[in-house]
Amino acid sequence: MNEEEKRRCEMRAHMFKALAHPVRIYFLEKLREKPWCVCELAAESGIPKSAASKHLSQLKEAGLVDDEKTGTRVEYHLTAPCVLEMAGCAEGTVLENRRKRLGI
Repeated sequence: MNEEEKRRCEMRAHMFKALAHPVRIYFLEKLREKPWCVCELAAESGIPKSAASKHLSQLKEAGLVDDEKTGTRVEYHLTAPCVLEMAGCAEGTVLENRRKRLGI
């Protein structure tokens, strides 16, 4: 593996690590609809605002979301909607393969 391949694989692993929590996947799905602030996402998901903020920070650090400040309000928006398309594709393939194995 050369240095460019190594950097690319490390970046992808970092992105997938950020996706490895159900709440973060849920946030991405909500952010596909429209921009949300931390307090709205926390209330919508039923978790403390501090936990929602930490999840959003991880998604932002991975480059999957970004924030925009309007006065004192900070709204997050999805920057990479293709990750949800990829997840949907993979999920469909996995479910279809399970059905085939089980003969359903």
